[in-house]
Amino acid sequence: MTPDLSTLKPQRPSLYRLAADGHSLDFFFTHCPACQGLSFPANAPGCMHCGHPTDAAMQVVRPGGGTLLEYVTLHVALVPGMQAPSIAGDIRIAEQVVEEGVIAVDDESRLQPGMALRAVAVPSASAGTYGCQFVPAQEAMR
Repeated sequence: MTPDLSTLKPQRPSLYRLAADGHSLDFFFTHCPACQGLSFPANAPGCMHCGHPTDAAMQVVRPGGGTLLEYVTLHVALVPGMQAPSIAGDIRIAEQVVEEGVIAVDDESRLQPGMALRAVAVPSASAGTYGCQFVPAQEAMR
């Protein structure tokens, strides 16, 4: 049985929230009033493009996901709680914004640079929270 994710809290509430579909995630960005660029995370002290303070910036909520740029299988856990092996990749989540993320596929042969990914909520081992992982966009629709 799939847990009701709406009863859980995000592990990183300043980065994402549960989307309306109850499975995928929305990301929080700021829209810089000086250069018009999007920055992530939204709680950064300045625009990642021009450095303008973000205290006057408007927060923007966008569907979490992006384009896979590159990926690698990690055979050693890089942080506590990370499963090994796991697949991590660089994902363009907005124009000129690239973040690293864990990609929830069992075999990297299913991945290719340029493919669309979607961020989804994954219940975490710590009770009451969910984390973020990426899946191929077509799988997020299931």
